[in-house]
Amino acid sequence: MDDTPKTAISGMILYVLALLVLGVLAGAVYTIYGHPADPSERPAADTIPQKAPAPQ
Repeated sequence: MDDTPKTAISGMILYVLALLVLGVLAGAVYTIYGHPADPSERPAADTIPQKAPAPQ
């Protein structure tokens, strides 16, 4: 492993950091703008069945 060129190691680190930055940016854009919602689609909260209250 000692004969691995330092340029290859720094290139891999740069590649991983670039992917990380792109992922964070994509997540921020998705959080801010969201996805185009279909108005006819029910919200996800409406599809969750509500539990009956537990008997005391």
